[in-house]
Amino acid sequence: MTLATIAHDTGHMARAVEETLRGRTLVIVSNREPYVHRRGVRGVEVERPEGGLVAALDPVLQATGGVWVAWGSGDADFEVADDRGCVPVPPGAPRYTLRRVRLIRPEVDRYYLGFANQSIWPLFHMAMDKARFTRRYWTAYQAVNRRFADAVMETVGADAVVWIHDYHLGLCPRYLRQRRPDLFLTHFWHIPWPARDVYRICPQRAELLEGMLANDLIGFHVPSYVQNFLDCAEQELGAAVDRAAGVVEYEGHRTRVAAFPISIDVGAWEEAAACRACERWMAHLIRRFRLRDRLIGVGVDRIDYTKGIPERLRALELLFQRYPRFRERFVFIQKAAPSRTRIQAYRQLQETVEEEIARINAQYGTDTWQPIIYIPRPLPPEAMAALYRMADVCLVTPLQDGMNLVAKEFVASQVDGRGVLVLSEMAGAIEEAAWAVPVNPFDPEGVADALAGALEMPPADRQCRMRQMRAHLRRHDIYHWMAQHFQAAGHLLAARAHTGPALHALDTLRRDLSARGRLAVLLDFDGTLAPIADRPEDAQIPPATRATLARLARHPRCTVAVISGRTLEDVQRRVNLDGVVYAGNHGLECTWDGGLMVVEGALRLRDDLAECSRSLLERLRNVEGVIVEDKGLSLSVHYRLARPSDVDQVEHAVLETLNQIPAGRLKTVKGHKVLEIRPDLDRGKGSAALWLLAQVAGPRWRQERAVLYAGDDTTDEDAFAALAGSGVTVRVGPAPQQTAAGYSLQGPEELARLLAIIAGWLESDALVTAGHDRGVALPTGSP
Repeated sequence: MTLATIAHDTGHMARAVEETLRGRTLVIVSNREPYVHRRGVRGVEVERPEGGLVAALDPVLQATGGVWVAWGSGDADFEVADDRGCVPVPPGAPRYTLRRVRLIRPEVDRYYLGFANQSIWPLFHMAMDKARFTRRYWTAYQAVNRRFADAVMETVGADAVVWIHDYHLGLCPRYLRQRRPDLFLTHFWHIPWPARDVYRICPQRAELLEGMLANDLIGFHVPSYVQNFLDCAEQELGAAVDRAAGVVEYEGHRTRVAAFPISIDVGAWEEAAACRACERWMAHLIRRFRLRDRLIGVGVDRIDYTKGIPERLRALELLFQRYPRFRERFVFIQKAAPSRTRIQAYRQLQETVEEEIARINAQYGTDTWQPIIYIPRPLPPEAMAALYRMADVCLVTPLQDGMNLVAKEFVASQVDGRGVLVLSEMAGAIEEAAWAVPVNPFDPEGVADALAGALEMPPADRQCRMRQMRAHLRRHDIYHWMAQHFQAAGHLLAARAHTGPALHALDTLRRDLSARGRLAVLLDFDGTLAPIADRPEDAQIPPATRATLARLARHPRCTVAVISGRTLEDVQRRVNLDGVVYAGNHGLECTWDGGLMVVEGALRLRDDLAECSRSLLERLRNVEGVIVEDKGLSLSVHYRLARPSDVDQVEHAVLETLNQIPAGRLKTVKGHKVLEIRPDLDRGKGSAALWLLAQVAGPRWRQERAVLYAGDDTTDEDAFAALAGSGVTVRVGPAPQQTAAGYSLQGPEELARLLAIIAGWLESDALVTAGHDRGVALPTGSP
């Protein structure tokens, strides 16, 4: 991937963020700052932390503008800031404001090194024996979180979106909510959230939960952390929890909780691994450590008790004991950066690691072979990419880890596609790495056996596994993660708008629908045009509704489209009206006046869907009331008629079946008592609606076409959010606690009444003409 492509990705992401913000100010709040000023030999110098979240968010904030609030950790930070701690960044070409929070040494010791890293960090990583809870740690944590909240309050205006990061700032949302109830607060928690039996060890567990539940949106890496958080909120606070929707209601406030697996800048790592500097580093490392013609393993970690380094060293020793054929053939490079050395447990761990490496090398090494090479010093990105690229095996064996981005860095750097990832089952990354070799880090013999198998894996198997992981990773990079987060935020922001009964706002609706003279009516089928039926094949449009739909479709100033999760053939047959645009499988296939479009990526996955259908029919054949509907480009598992006690079995069967398909190919979406299995493409009813409108009216459709979209399902929320500000959106049927729709209707009967009223407006010229005929023929092409 070229730098131009990376810049394009960043620009695309920035435009998506701006679409979500809609004029609101974006404020990022984190412990770590994106630019650090330090005194150097040539005066004040600027450091920009490499990699990770900071490197991903900085260019987006440069594009959108806004504020970044962070701890000013550099010794010259406040020499270059104004009296409020603000400095424009980046230096030389400022695009946003960095607001620094000043902390003195005792505050850092008690807030950061204390409660954050000796209380929360060990407990949430299941290292209960290392957790230390003291009142002075807690008092400092409260005080510093208030200071961060104060800094945010000094910088934000009305209607800001505040994005808070990580476990250092668990109380900050509540302090902000108390002072500014109107702020939109979203929080990404970068470490695991433990099960309730572990969480209850924390003396301040209620206060920490209350702090987090002041957010509008909370993100975790994986669904199991989401479920743990919901359990804690329900059992510790007595909060009302809707697990299906991922919503917590506490003290009158609703919080959406969801999983957004974080990732890396894949393009940047691929470029670093393919550059000449990387190849020079590879040649240097091979010469320096006498690696030619040897198998190479690599481990990259901070020195931290959660990373399982002593356990890994034990597994390496067992490898040399039980598989002596690897002696003098295999070298393991441990890149281990010291961290938090002011905490005694970390200093002791570093000594233990270094002593164990020295002992193993002394016991097994020879004059020409050193089994383990230890690199504690920092290396530039090209050197890190060289380590990953030259490795035959990457050993990632944390005892507990929220995600672990080393696994993804290794995969991105494997431009030759020949390495094997051996990955701990305790890392969040395992949920996205079906083609890695899984290991239990607490079982050193099992790790040694898995490592031996990985080293001797046939080249074709290695390449197949790596090809699958690289394909998934490219689709799920850091920009995809941000897009997921801001899409969810956009849904909630849209839901803040008043959602009122559509039939009580007819004057407003007539004004909005007549604003551009021509009208596009986009409708879901099941639960919208047709009442929900227990059996999908029994659903029918009432005759009066079909007659009204025909009136609309015949009118020269109106375009009608039906966008359904059913197959294209099925929805055409059930509606059976000329002049209507049809989209089936949630927009994966569309037809109009004889034209046909099918999303190309979906066609390639039909065999996978057929295999899922066969598997589920077998797994669920004895579960009464379950219907498996194979729709060619997608699959629906209906359980409306199943016993409630069987629903868990149905969901488990779907998840198990999906796990048999290579990661990144299919996904599951939950609807009204139905589980949809679809291609894992950025395609839903929202993108389908936008594409259809662009085909009907061209790129200026927002200026030339009024839009009405009505739907009843969670799949329609995507369209409600996509059309927010550009059309009239109506939720049909019982609305969830939070919907992005602007209006509501009780059911298909009320929608039929509204459509009849709109048809009357059109026929009586109550909707002002724009002077152009409709024409529904769409150009060929794909979205």
